[in-house]
Amino acid sequence: MTTLHRGLAVSLMAFVLGAGLPAAAKPTLAQKCTGAKMKAAAKKVAGEFACYAKAASKNLPVDGACLMKAGTVFMTAFSKAELKGGCPPTVSDEGTVEGTIDAFVQSEATAIPPGGTKEGGKCASSKLKAAGINAMAELLCNAKAATKSIPVDFACISKADLNLTKAFSKAEKKGGCVTPGDAATVEPAVDGLVAQVVAQLTTTGGATTTTTATTSTTTTGSGSSSTTPTSSTTSTTMGPTTHMVMVGAGPPPSLLFDPATLSIHIGDTVMWVWETPGHSVVSGTVSGGMEMSDGKFCSPSDTNCGTLQVSNMGATYQHTFNTAGSFPYFCQPHGTLGMTGTIEVTP
Repeated sequence: MTTLHRGLAVSLMAFVLGAGLPAAAKPTLAQKCTGAKMKAAAKKVAGEFACYAKAASKNLPVDGACLMKAGTVFMTAFSKAELKGGCPPTVSDEGTVEGTIDAFVQSEATAIPPGGTKEGGKCASSKLKAAGINAMAELLCNAKAATKSIPVDFACISKADLNLTKAFSKAEKKGGCVTPGDAATVEPAVDGLVAQVVAQLTTTGGATTTTTATTSTTTTGSGSSSTTPTSSTTSTTMGPTTHMVMVGAGPPPSLLFDPATLSIHIGDTVMWVWETPGHSVVSGTVSGGMEMSDGKFCSPSDTNCGTLQVSNMGATYQHTFNTAGSFPYFCQPHGTLGMTGTIEVTP
């Protein structure tokens, strides 16, 4: 795993979890819940990859019942975690995490095909299993950190990535692989998935609870009065939220923002995470083959927005939107190739 990858893992956890408690402190219910949900996500992604690996080994379509079982185990674990109470009000939870994992595993299974041969099937099966184990291991590293409210352990992530590289190399030495040398693309893809799932399970909006009481005043014959509460109303308003957008997502040449269009509220922050290198975030539009910056925001530091400033894989950039409106942006130099996005801000 590159230093940038490690930096992403640590900076992301530090951002969403904050300074946290001392390492020796007893985990709170919220920390236990987040850790349990990450473990559930880890089992799901490994389970689904195992389903596709089994199918690849026999050059057969994936078994729907196998995928359904992995989904059921995931939902059961989520429900169990929430029944224990104390879960933080995560902005994106069960449904979003499940969809993210489903889409990722299916995409990787397509990118690592068996090729219709016995040898190709064995190779693809080994690689798919390794990808699942890698994703599971990294999510478990994050689960441990979330439970203790500490940064992710460098060694834990590095060990997971080293095991993936070894497994891919071993599979390719046996021959028959349709996609040799793809560890270099699968590893960062898994890192991106893990970063996305971690953000979905840890990004919260600061909830503010307001109670309004209604009273009535009664005046007696002696001229005195008394006030009696008649009803009360309690409402909860979510505070500012942090949202994540992956930069350089999608299959090679990886020229996508994911999601391309994001709806947020005034005061929310968007954090862009570089899944592949050589991209940028620049506020403005693309028209007639021209990329036109409007200078409202740009990576990496909101300065010199009219110049080319690309970032490497693992980089992050964030911007808080304090006014309503539609904010288009693009990647320089890939805006003319369709790498554009929009942030829709509402009150």
